[in-house]
Amino acid sequence: MFLRGASIALGVFVLAGCKPGVGSACQKGDARCLDAARALVCESGHFIETPCRGKDGCSTKLEVTACDIHGNQSGDVCSTDEEGSAVCAGPTSMLACHGGKYVSVACRGARGCAEESGRAECDESVAESGERCVFDGKKACSADGKHLLVCAAGQNEARYECRGEHGCSIVHGKIDCDVSVARSGDACDAAFEGTFACTEDLLAIVRCSGGHFVRDENCKRGTRCLAEPGSTRCAKPDKT
Repeated sequence: MFLRGASIALGVFVLAGCKPGVGSACQKGDARCLDAARALVCESGHFIETPCRGKDGCSTKLEVTACDIHGNQSGDVCSTDEEGSAVCAGPTSMLACHGGKYVSVACRGARGCAEESGRAECDESVAESGERCVFDGKKACSADGKHLLVCAAGQNEARYECRGEHGCSIVHGKIDCDVSVARSGDACDAAFEGTFACTEDLLAIVRCSGGHFVRDENCKRGTRCLAEPGSTRCAKPDKT
């Protein structure tokens, strides 16, 4: 449910005889202040420059360099060695290093964004289709509760329809998509292969097969599709 960022751009102060600069050789985790608002950080064995826009800027204490990235902007350069390092940009948003750039990530879940012990926790259990995300494969519910979203190539995409009564919801910290009601052609997860659902008009049963729901059985006249725990069947409606 929560994304945990790595420690915020901390590194060992380089005690070399010559002053390092952009392109100088370094070891993973090395860092150095260029000035009060810029730092050199190591990326794949060479220093790159990154901004430190937070109120504490760039500072060195006890041979350790710290770069305050609070206030950094989406698109600012970061080291790919620091993939996932993050801070809260506000109560409902996070700034995270992803693919060599800082990106803004929405934290729409109930717990928003919070920092503890130098780590950012972003509740991404609720998201919108097309929004930026960090970890491919991470799931979320759409804000309207009708879709299950999956992070793919850095963007949330609507993957599954949740047409059942409970829609898409967060249950005990896990994403749950109610697929007890489905249309022929709706996508379905491999975990639901072979399971059944009712059509919206309750006149037929569909089955998850090969990644999509397909028509399995038309209910006979006078019967309706009933989706119950452990059973989906055509039966006469309850007259009570």
